[in-house]
Amino acid sequence: MSALTKSYADTKIKNRRIMMFAKSNDPDSQIAREIFAEYSLSKDAYEYVDIEKRQDCRQLENYFRYLCFTDHRKSPYIFINQLYFGSLFELNICHKNGSLRQVLS
Repeated sequence: MSALTKSYADTKIKNRRIMMFAKSNDPDSQIAREIFAEYSLSKDAYEYVDIEKRQDCRQLENYFRYLCFTDHRKSPYIFINQLYFGSLFELNICHKNGSLRQVLS
């Protein structure tokens, strides 16, 4: 993985309280975007990046596998307060049980 890819991801994660790296063609990513849309988050707090539009998409996925201690290449990758929060699975659980509002506030 290139140092530029790592620096790009780290900077994005550091500069937003809620950062989601996803793929536009991925159904899980679309659902996650819809969930976040329900919370009316400001652009300063939340950002979504479509990694499929980047030439280093595969390198980003490799970095996320390392950073998130995961073995899969399944988007979205969600970070809250610079920590890996999870994917749609974790987001959906917190959304359905009502704890996501507290996590995002």
